[in-house]
Amino acid sequence: MMRYLLLLLTILVLPSTVLAAPRLQAEAPAFNFGRIAEGSKTEHTFRFQNTGDAPLIISKVRSSCGCTAALLSAERLAPGEWGELKTTFNSKGFQGAVSKTVYVYSNDPVQQKTRFRLQGEVQRELLVMPGRLKFSARKDKAPFTAAINLRNDGTTELFLSDLKTTSKELQAELSASRLAPGQSVQIAIRLAPNTDKSRFAGYVTLRTSSPRTPTVRIPVTAVLVTGK
Repeated sequence: MMRYLLLLLTILVLPSTVLAAPRLQAEAPAFNFGRIAEGSKTEHTFRFQNTGDAPLIISKVRSSCGCTAALLSAERLAPGEWGELKTTFNSKGFQGAVSKTVYVYSNDPVQQKTRFRLQGEVQRELLVMPGRLKFSARKDKAPFTAAINLRNDGTTELFLSDLKTTSKELQAELSASRLAPGQSVQIAIRLAPNTDKSRFAGYVTLRTSSPRTPTVRIPVTAVLVTGK
């Protein structure tokens, strides 16, 4: 009789033991930060809960380029407990639509890798068109001229100064030093390269009053050919 009672007790207890497992449930797995200016940073804290009936253990956190993530809560969460994940996105060097992913690895048997996503749009405060100048022509056609447009896509007036070039062969002239939101100015470029050489490479640089885009650096190159 005792043997049958032990067997019955084992049958009753075994299912709950086998089915006990952690479960990582995100409160909101995605966050849209809207539109931000290039060079600025945005932060967001994701929340998640252990909705299972066994301890949830976070083993590691990984993020994509331009985004950092840090676990604010404990690595071990009891059933019912909440965790927090702080993310920071640095928009420097990005433009247009952006989507960044953070992965949280845990002992959740159903989903061992949970994805959190940051998305939005990065708008350049100062748009440079073109961002690079390249000349390709016969040597006897020198000097070469071109124009670079600078447009203020931000919300505050910008002041431009300290326009320089890296070579005496390259000259640059700015049409205006103040740039209101929505307006454009031009940099007139004149390149008189040494015709004894077949190539030229230099830069045009200037400073701006923007803390997010304090300097602008525009490459200028030329390929010089002889004859027709």
